[in-house]
Amino acid sequence: MGFKTRDTFLSVPVILKPTSVILNPTSVIVNPTSVILNEVKNLIVNTVKRLFPEEGRALLAVSGGIDSMCMASAALQAGLPFAVAHCNFHLRGNDSDADASLVRKWCYSAGIECFVKDFDTKEFASARGISIEMAARELRYGWFAQLCREKDFAAVMVAHNANDNAETLILNLLRGTGIKGICGMAERSEQLIDGFQLTVLRPLLGISRAQIAAFVQACAVPFREDRTNADVAFKRNRIRHEVLPALEAINPSALKTLSSDMENFREISALADSYYQDFLEGVETEGESVRVQLNVLRGMKHRKYLLFRLMEPYGFTRSDISDLTVLVDSPVSGKQFRSGDYMAYLTSSELVISTARESWAPVLVTGPGRWTCGASVVEVSVTSAPENPAAEGGIILNAAKIDFPMLLRPWREGDWMCPLGMGGQRRKLSDVFVTLKVSAPEKEGVVLLEYPGQRGRIAAVISHGRIDESLKVTPDTQLVIRIYEAGSKD
Repeated sequence: MGFKTRDTFLSVPVILKPTSVILNPTSVIVNPTSVILNEVKNLIVNTVKRLFPEEGRALLAVSGGIDSMCMASAALQAGLPFAVAHCNFHLRGNDSDADASLVRKWCYSAGIECFVKDFDTKEFASARGISIEMAARELRYGWFAQLCREKDFAAVMVAHNANDNAETLILNLLRGTGIKGICGMAERSEQLIDGFQLTVLRPLLGISRAQIAAFVQACAVPFREDRTNADVAFKRNRIRHEVLPALEAINPSALKTLSSDMENFREISALADSYYQDFLEGVETEGESVRVQLNVLRGMKHRKYLLFRLMEPYGFTRSDISDLTVLVDSPVSGKQFRSGDYMAYLTSSELVISTARESWAPVLVTGPGRWTCGASVVEVSVTSAPENPAAEGGIILNAAKIDFPMLLRPWREGDWMCPLGMGGQRRKLSDVFVTLKVSAPEKEGVVLLEYPGQRGRIAAVISHGRIDESLKVTPDTQLVIRIYEAGSKD
């Protein structure tokens, strides 16, 4: 399998203790026996073979590093049908191109189909406002999903190993995490990407970095070393080079212990998933809204966990969920929580999660015509006073009491009006909405007419036919201003 290139060959012996962490395999010289090397080789080949799809080909994600080259070599030795996919993120200059060159040469020598994709990762990250790491992840898995869909691969195989999994566990613990974060990665997982269900397999997850180093030595597998892996300025590298060795100094079986712990956590997580799925049977879905009866939540012992599982995918914070959990027992009707494009609110009987209405800027109406207000189109006209204003539809205002220009705008906290028929009594608009049975998300889209010269006072609620007492039509009224919603802008 070996061939001469500028790339690294692991041609010296390495430490073989399964629990050790190899910081630089080429710098440690020990003389392992061929028996141990063969055992490691057989273990890795058989592990890859065990997890390989039963039918069809697999797509192997190969970076050119020691782990993915080990995986590809093991799949080749096992005689399994596969192709290779390599992502060139162009983040390390000539080194990135050298990685791609190694992968191409290896595939050509082995007779393996090879796909190589170039990405402008920095531009993608900047355009999306995300980190380089997140951008690289989105790009590679999006491409893997595309290849699997177009070329009919059964799954993509990635080369995460036992050390990677332990490092991820420690990183998650330091950042703060829930049960999912301490379960580590699974050998098999599913990702929904652009409507395609991508199966991701991790055949080396139970294999240590030391065992991988021994395999590539025994099989003369070429690989390239990413020089940034030695830079402890990166959190993962510091855990790899400093934290895990310190843990192994305390417990030589630390890697095995952490792997066992994650397996236990996954069993607990499965129980929690079952509990959550039972809860979901009582959750109502109506269009883009999710509704949960408060009496159902009150009967659940672990409702904070259930609310976290329900609301976290919508981007609500732990603080929001904690506050909402407290309110479940004594709900404040209309209380709102916002998260990006979503909002959650409480009524007297239920919790509702829905999309937030489109935010829109106030519109200055200078005369009759059609005006776009957010998602609505409003028609404004001036006519003679009708005999029966109530039969006209929309709202009818006494033109002697209000004139152009006038301001149409969305609801704001603190708005008020003196509704017609209440003898000039002042009421908060939020109370008027309750009377009209306007829900919290619905009021975001309501079109209001602001009272001229009185900020915060509302002259009319256009879509619900409510006007201020002072603008009513009287027997002496000659001209009226009629305003009504003529439909949506779409």
